[in-house]
Amino acid sequence: MKSKMFLVIIGFALLLLTACGEDSEKAANSNDGETYKLRVTSALSANHGLWVGFYEPWMKKVEEDSDGRVTFETFTSEELVKATNEVEALKQGTVNIAAPLLPIYEPSTFPLSEVSMLPLTKSSPIIGSLAFKELINSDVELQDGKTFAELEYGAQSLKVLPATISEEYSISTTGLKFDSVKDVQKAKLRTPSRIHEIYAKKIGTNSVTMPTFDLYDAMSRGAVDGSFLFISDWTGYGFEELFKYTVNDINLGHFSSLLAMTEKQWDEFPEDIQKIMIDASDELVENGAELWVDRSEEIIANSKEQGGEFVSLNDLDPEVKELLIEGMEDTWTDFIELLNKQGDPGTEIAKLWRDIVIEQGGDVPEAVKDL
Repeated sequence: MKSKMFLVIIGFALLLLTACGEDSEKAANSNDGETYKLRVTSALSANHGLWVGFYEPWMKKVEEDSDGRVTFETFTSEELVKATNEVEALKQGTVNIAAPLLPIYEPSTFPLSEVSMLPLTKSSPIIGSLAFKELINSDVELQDGKTFAELEYGAQSLKVLPATISEEYSISTTGLKFDSVKDVQKAKLRTPSRIHEIYAKKIGTNSVTMPTFDLYDAMSRGAVDGSFLFISDWTGYGFEELFKYTVNDINLGHFSSLLAMTEKQWDEFPEDIQKIMIDASDELVENGAELWVDRSEEIIANSKEQGGEFVSLNDLDPEVKELLIEGMEDTWTDFIELLNKQGDPGTEIAKLWRDIVIEQGGDVPEAVKDL
């Protein structure tokens, strides 16, 4: 009898220990009593499509899904941190989150991220956004056993989450038409990135590098004929008043950005908060891309009513079309060579991006398929 009673007591004690262990694990994974007020910096204005379409909804969803355990204090339009200073601000603790981090503006620090700016023959905001998401989450090792995210962001002790990226870039002018190769090569276009500078050189166009907010004045004065720019961003700067001619059905890359924080900050969150943040990002990437599509359609319709002309790449003079497509192929080659010379995995990142874009329903220049 005593032996049976002893066994019952031991069994009951084991059950208590197991239950306590499970409760401790749950507490460690959720920390229900812990709250987080996070400071967020953004170079975007509060009405920018990327802010309205992705970052603001992401914060709202995280707040809702965490039952208010996570809240955000936001500073838009470079109010707290200037663009390209986000990494320093994160590491110094000035802010907790960059929304967005803009790696394309810092190629010396993030040399591989420009890959999203490479020209494609078929894409869309949705295809581009899903492709960049897959690139960030890819487990393909590019160099020294490290993935894209590990090489680019892990090296800076950053944790990043995918965000919506831009609509595809087109070529728009204040009226200069690309009726001949000579027309293309007399154009003076503003280039927003290093890859666009390469492309402009390949097609023989004169290029000028300047911030987007200086472009309206430059076009008004006739200092430049136009720009490489995505249509859905026109209204943010009033460009719809000036652009009269656009070559579309040509994808001159996507501007990518990310939601970023330090790895130290990320590790402070319990697992359930981390999952909420990841799930919100995954869910909203495509929704944000839809906003770009809707804006672009509206802008094109309004521009056409005001006499704006939109010409498909496929309807251009055959020599002009050939020039623009060959420029795409040569831009890939030059970008790969540039990275390889720097000791970065240029060939590997280009192949990976190519394959992911095609998997997501996009396409690349024919010569790129033979890499």
